[in-house]
Amino acid sequence: MMGALRKLIPRDVLQMKDVPAALGADSWAGATARQRAVAELRAEIVRPLAELVDQGASITSAARMLVARAAAGALDPSSAHALQQLGADGKSVPTLKRWISAYRREGRAGLIPRHTGRVRGDYGWELRAIALYNIPGKPGFADVAFNLRKEGFESATESRVKRYLKALPATLGDKSPYRIGPHLHRLTRRKFQKRSVDDLFVGEIYAGDGHTIDCYLADPKTGNPYRPELVCYIDIRSRYIAGWYFSEAESGTSTLMALSAAMLNHDHVPAWLYIDRGAGYRAKMLSDESVGWYQKFSIETINALPGNPHGKGWIERFFRTVRDKHDKFFYGGQVYCGDDMAEEVNRRLSDQLKAGKRRLPTVGEYLDSFRKFIDAYHGEPMDVMNGQAPNDLWPQLARVPVVTPAEAVMRPSKTPTVSRQMVVMDKRFYYHEALALYDGQKVEAEYDLNDDIYVTVRDLKGRFIAVAELAYTMGVLPHSRREEGLDRRLKGQEKRLERKLEEVRARRHGPITADEQLRGIAQLQEDAEAAAPASDPPALPDAAWIPALRPVSAAPSVADYEPEPKIDITTWKDPDS
Repeated sequence: MMGALRKLIPRDVLQMKDVPAALGADSWAGATARQRAVAELRAEIVRPLAELVDQGASITSAARMLVARAAAGALDPSSAHALQQLGADGKSVPTLKRWISAYRREGRAGLIPRHTGRVRGDYGWELRAIALYNIPGKPGFADVAFNLRKEGFESATESRVKRYLKALPATLGDKSPYRIGPHLHRLTRRKFQKRSVDDLFVGEIYAGDGHTIDCYLADPKTGNPYRPELVCYIDIRSRYIAGWYFSEAESGTSTLMALSAAMLNHDHVPAWLYIDRGAGYRAKMLSDESVGWYQKFSIETINALPGNPHGKGWIERFFRTVRDKHDKFFYGGQVYCGDDMAEEVNRRLSDQLKAGKRRLPTVGEYLDSFRKFIDAYHGEPMDVMNGQAPNDLWPQLARVPVVTPAEAVMRPSKTPTVSRQMVVMDKRFYYHEALALYDGQKVEAEYDLNDDIYVTVRDLKGRFIAVAELAYTMGVLPHSRREEGLDRRLKGQEKRLERKLEEVRARRHGPITADEQLRGIAQLQEDAEAAAPASDPPALPDAAWIPALRPVSAAPSVADYEPEPKIDITTWKDPDS
């Protein structure tokens, strides 16, 4: 039985040598040297008494005899010496009776000080209990005991199973890797390497990440509850927030705006960026090897390991500070919605908003409060920096000037191919006559995220060519690229809702069988054949079905038409304009 049960236990469990007594633990081997010395002295006293009990004497009479001899000074030298070493302990009948019983039951191991009970034998279900307790479902003690009894282990009472499982070592207990998962166990229970930043220069490495704020705000367009995304870059040496930006969601645009703010506000280019592998940081406008943001300013990136929050601990710690010291108190704490918020409170807030009894703060109100918080945060001394505040270290920044014009810093770039004195970007056609010299060649075009009227065109070596203006667009598009992105996201939401609605309707009528599909196909074929034109020309419709026509006298004259503009194809301009 035991061999079969051992197959159900992970290998790591079987290698444990400090499992409770039922798996073979030796209490004598686990005792300290002092405990074993005391147990040896006690054994020296009770060993002769245990022999008397084995010969037929009662435990009480044996204990009383030793107490009487000790009082009369008639003990043998070894027993007298042992009593002297133990002091007052061992001179009472109840104590001696307890020692004799423990010695006869467990030997000298039963005489170890603070021994909590007898060393019992195996119940037979111990290994199976460990296996059940360490499944990912995290069963409780009562559930494990119930399943053990279902499997035939009648001695597996809830109290016994609970007492046994609670005595398991930490690697097999409620925080074992089998219950909470190996990844979480490694992050929370295993050793990790603390990293020192004392040898770094201020402004050398920025850590960046995005965080959904833990407050409900009023959506600027709909007024509904809404949680914007905060993207921040923190200098890991000084803990100074170099740049930040609010947006609807973490994206390449929001990442670019936050990094631009950090570089422009302090006229400094960091050497490294510590970022994760999210889409907002891998966007082509940032990571492209030719025109990407990192390449343009010679910034190296360090990618944090997926699922490892310790790798970005500096920025993660700041977001926790924002939650605990700002968001929980913003607007009187009435719009906080963090993970630790009571569900009842969130539900009450939702009901009050629907009833019009509660007003949500605006994004502007949150920004004003957040700016004040950032100022206070920069002046707060930190233990991790030996009591220094970010404001104390940030003046040590040895600036690496941006040099590039400010309007270019905030613009991403693409490399379109010139054709007919124009470049095409996102279905927008930009024209300048100077581009005729670069026909068929790739160029670098910098565009404004908020204004698509023009692009700045340079050659691939960075030399200025021209500022090309918007000639026309394909289709009806929003004026701003950011608005275009919002519109694209809205259309995606509409499509998903339509698919969901179709699914609900389909479920209402039940699933479509294969026979129904075949009948539908056959019907479609019949309808197509019926709608096919006949070989003979169709007869003219009855006059009653012909729509009223305009009299000939009312036909438009040539003067009613506007002449088409004459376009000079060499310049793409109207000569009359």
